[in-house]
Parts: sequence; C-alpha cells; structure tokens
Amino acid sequence: MAQFRLLDAADVAQILGAFGLAPDTYLGHDSIAAGTINTNIRIETRVGRRFLRINEGKSTDDVAREAAIVGHASAAGVPTPAPYTATTGEPFALWRGEIVSLFPWLPGRTLARADVTPEHARQVGCALGRLHRTGTTFPDHRPSRYEPAEIDARVERIAAAAPSLDPLLADAVARLRPELAALRRERVTDLPAGLIHGDLFIDNVLFDGDVLVALLDFEQASWGRLAYDLAVTTLAFGFGGDDFHPAIVRALFEGYSAERPLTDAERSGFGQELRFVACRFAVTRITDVYLKRGAGAAPGKDFRRYLLRLTRLHEHLKAGDGAFDPP
Repeated sequence: MAQFRLLDAADVAQILGAFGLAPDTYLGHDSIAAGTINTNIRIETRVGRRFLRINEGKSTDDVAREAAIVGHASAAGVPTPAPYTATTGEPFALWRGEIVSLFPWLPGRTLARADVTPEHARQVGCALGRLHRTGTTFPDHRPSRYEPAEIDARVERIAAAAPSLDPLLADAVARLRPELAALRRERVTDLPAGLIHGDLFIDNVLFDGDVLVALLDFEQASWGRLAYDLAVTTLAFGFGGDDFHPAIVRALFEGYSAERPLTDAERSGFGQELRFVACRFAVTRITDVYLKRGAGAAPGKDFRRYLLRLTRLHEHLKAGDGAFDPP
C-alpha cells in the first residue's frame, strides 16, 4: 500500500493552491491503497475530482521527465492523463520539501487477472502500439535503469547475499546466471528503439466498463527496445495460473500490430526479448521485494512467478508452437 504519509484538509487545500485552485475549492480527500512507491490521494473539489501523487524519493528531474513523457504521449493520442501545470509553470509543485503532481481523475478500474479477456488485451496492445509508433520522435533518449548490465550486477549481488542459507536464492542464481549469459550472445542487436512504458502490467491500465481509458504509471518509461516493451506486456497480461493463455497473447499481438507492425528482425528476436524480460523481473523482484522483507517492501510480487514464466517460455519456444509469433 502506497501510504507513506497522512495529509489533513489544510495540507491538501494548500497543495491545490499551488495548482491555482482557491482554498474553498476543496471538499474532501481520501488515500488510495495502490502502488508501492508514492503516496496517492483522491481529492474531491468543486471543479471535479483530482488525483494527487506525492512523489516519494524522486528528484525534480525525475518528475519533470515523467511529465514530459506523459505529455508527449497524451498529445499523440495515447490514452493517458497529462498532469496539471502548477502556478510556477512546472508540471509539479513543491510542498514542504516534497514534489507533488496533480492529475485529472479518470473513472474506471484496474482489472483482476481473472477478468482479462482477449478484447481487453487487444485494446492494451493497440494503446501500446500507438505509444511506440508516436514515441519515436520523443527527444530524450535516456535508457532504462534496468539495462542488461544492471540486471547482471544485481544477480551478482543476489549471489553474494548468502544464497547458501536460502535455497530459493541459490536455485534462482543457478538459473539466472546461465540464462543471462546466453542472452548476451543471442539477443538480436539494433532492434528498433523509441519511447517505452517499461512497466505496462495489468494494474497500470484503467478500464471504464470494458473500454480502455488510460495507461498509467510512466515512472519507468525510457528510451528502449520496442520489442522489449511488448514482451513486458505479453508476460504481464498473457500469463495466468501456470501457463500462457494463447487467446490473450494473440489478441494483444493483433491490437499492437494494427498500430505498429513488427519488423522481421523483431519477430526473429522476440523470443529472446521475452526470456530477458522474465529474467529482469525475477531479478528485480528478488532485490526490491524478497531481500527487503520486513523492511517495508510491498507484499506479493513473488519472483518465482517469473522463473515459472521463463520455464514455460522455453517449453513453448522449443516446441515451436507459434505461441509467441506476432502477426
């Protein structure tokens, strides 16, 4: 639960003032038990509902960059809400040493995994394809903080974290090291790059009824391989229980390809991108969740679920059953 601080009515009214709203605009607020990093608050005002985020542990450059990405995507027709501008002209405000962002409130809900249908997946693929098609003109080409060198370094930190005392970690390292070494040799080079979301999981997509209304949480957005980003979303939406759901995966690909067809090189190298994504999220769930148990890390996010995805990927790719062949 992303509830790092409690705000009273005066606090929220003061923040609204930083975005040009008069104190008597405030009607009420409540915390949102979602996310793992920021404090998130729903605000009722006389001019409509707002979403307030207190950006925990970020720099003004981090927040400004995310706002620029969201603004670029929104202007290009990608369904995502751009932040409001503060009275300073910035897409954020400073409040008691914290950086706060204010967004329009969009009606809707995030789906439970069991609720995801092929039609939902098709819409997600379409929105992601539009982001990739229009994001190639974004001027900031800084890469993700989860590039292969960082994932390799994290594996070595895991290996040094007394894995002999933790069989789960020992098994994970034994699988991840050779897999990442193989991917260093096998991943196709020079795949098309552009603006990527980086974290398009089920809980980062908002639906109103069965209609997609927004892609959320661009905190991990960066410049990167477009096929990698499609692989992130494939592993997030397409897997359930103990295997992938072909109809969900196929619909996701169809929606994506309707906006942005993959190149031959991307099709050829997509299996390796899927495998790297499985390793990347297994590793970060170990370092950011499993190794921080009892220190305030978010519950859930079991890294073994991504090792299971890796197992199933190898089985499907070896069988050549076409489960991950984009159209």
